[in-house]
Amino acid sequence: MIATLNKSKTALTINRQEFKLALSKIDEGINKQIASLKKAKQSYDASEMAQEVINEANIFEAIIEGFNEAEGTNLKLTDITNLDVAQGWVDEFLEKYSEV
Repeated sequence: MIATLNKSKTALTINRQEFKLALSKIDEGINKQIASLKKAKQSYDASEMAQEVINEANIFEAIIEGFNEAEGTNLKLTDITNLDVAQGWVDEFLEKYSEV
């Protein structure tokens, strides 16, 4: 499970290992797209591509929506207890593409 809902159903904690696994799946998709662009000798900006994918995925909102639907809760982004830490994991992920 990518996050754990507390017993009172008022807060979520993002699970590091599962979250990083999800980011690695996103990484695989971006790398396949980059490989296709290279093969076709098309230009690309890896950093921009990665940022666009992350923005479109709305990862944290999707997690909240999933729990709200499945658990009948009304959680908001501020109810993620380790949101800053998880955002750091996303920033770390994006940083890798700025170096490509």
